[in-house]
Amino acid sequence: MANPRAAVKQAHERAQVNLLTNMLNNRYGSSYEVILEPEPPEAIIKSNRTISWVEVVTAYLNNEFARDINSSVTEGETHHSISGTLIVGPDAQFCQNFTASVRAKLEKKTYEKFRDQYGPGYLVVSIQNPFFDDETLSMINQYWSSLQVADLGCFRSVYLTYRVTHGYRIRRWTPPTKLAISKR
Repeated sequence: MANPRAAVKQAHERAQVNLLTNMLNNRYGSSYEVILEPEPPEAIIKSNRTISWVEVVTAYLNNEFARDINSSVTEGETHHSISGTLIVGPDAQFCQNFTASVRAKLEKKTYEKFRDQYGPGYLVVSIQNPFFDDETLSMINQYWSSLQVADLGCFRSVYLTYRVTHGYRIRRWTPPTKLAISKR
């Protein structure tokens, strides 16, 4: 892959897909494995019983934090650290970024062909926010319930992945209200 940033993005997305398939396999006794990486979506996954698909979106604390993280791990890029930067209202900043990212995926028409071929897929939201906690999630839920979302029914469920002391945790996120205005 010629573009170092694309290689970092692909490695991150593969790791997120692996978190999901490992969780599904462990929790439900499934045997999911990745059979294709069409981009989009990140992966077509297959078990003994079914084929599905996975899309990944990353929700960053803010744009500066995204630049810090990505520039620090991309070969050939100068690291743009936010060290020493005052971050005011981190939950509010993240809440806006999270809801905008998830909403864009739920409303994206290009996923309809995958939904129609494989059924609704899985949306994995990789949370890149060192301040993320239950209070942040509560704020997201409160903000989300005020939105009108033109959900196209492309995703069966949304999973959040976020850092914990030794790795990542994955958990299902159910918006506080039914995803509004389904066009399916």
